[in-house]
Amino acid sequence: MTDSPARTLSARLTAIIAESVAGWADLPILAGIRAGTLDPAVFRHYLEQDFLYLRAYARHYSRLAATSTDDETLEYFVALAHGVVAVELEHHKQAAVPFGCDFTDVRPSATTAEYLAFYDGFADDFDGMLVAMLPCIYGYGVALEALRGSVDGVYRDWVDIYTGGDYAVLVDRHLRLVDAADLPVERALEITDRALGHERRFWNQLPETVEA
Repeated sequence: MTDSPARTLSARLTAIIAESVAGWADLPILAGIRAGTLDPAVFRHYLEQDFLYLRAYARHYSRLAATSTDDETLEYFVALAHGVVAVELEHHKQAAVPFGCDFTDVRPSATTAEYLAFYDGFADDFDGMLVAMLPCIYGYGVALEALRGSVDGVYRDWVDIYTGGDYAVLVDRHLRLVDAADLPVERALEITDRALGHERRFWNQLPETVEA
């Protein structure tokens, strides 16, 4: 009888993330979207905070490009950074039109600021940053895929952006980079746990004008 092959690092981490994401369906914002009862002010706040988050993500991709050790990876992350700025943020703005978002003067909430500070801690840590980003990159697609069959109207464009084939290709490439990372498993697990906490709180935040 032969031993089964050891799981890759990405397989271990995505299993943990998937288990956590399964509980996100009950978060007020996702449950409200699914039921059609979400206060538009809550989603407007989320989209405005996510706009800041996406701009920061472009910077993180740029940092990964700057610390890449081969030309192929350099070009990949440069393309991702450009894609966030030139494509994803524009899609985000279009999806936000029905909610009256104002991106000109938005400021990070305490929750968003803490999440971005967490990422900043990996500014010079290529492998650590790859793992830190994984709960968002992988978990976001899983969470929205679960909504895909139950949303329509104003939420449809937003869901479609992150459940299409292009996004799946991005996730797959990121998983392969994680598997190539020179990172102790225990540290990767610790980073993932912290990132999942930030990701859950980011989903769960409310604007100051809406009481929990």
